[in-house]
Amino acid sequence: GDEGVQFIKVTSLTQFGVDWIGVISIPWQSVMKELNDTKFRTLLLGMLIVGGIKAFLETFRAYVQTKMIKKAVIPGMRQTLEDELLNQLQALTGRRSSRISLALPFGSDMQEDSAAHREL
Repeated sequence: GDEGVQFIKVTSLTQFGVDWIGVISIPWQSVMKELNDTKFRTLLLGMLIVGGIKAFLETFRAYVQTKMIKKAVIPGMRQTLEDELLNQLQALTGRRSSRISLALPFGSDMQEDSAAHREL
């Protein structure tokens, strides 16, 4: 008959003094049907897993970056600005000020408990 492409396996077996030949035939369509049915589901599942991992890593990166800016970059910039203001005041007045403190805008989570003040 016209059954299309077949996977065929031929085996020989000798048992009880008799030589046997076994033939197994599986139609190509029945093998490929299961593979075709699952390949897109497997591909979609893999893409979802990769997308989830990427989203997690991007969220983690943004969190760490925000924390680093708040804990290291902003205080460092603030200290540099205070030092530069002290240097400028010394250049203008001819004497060294003991301390300048910059307060952040109202509502900032890094606001100090005191208002902006300068000690000259």
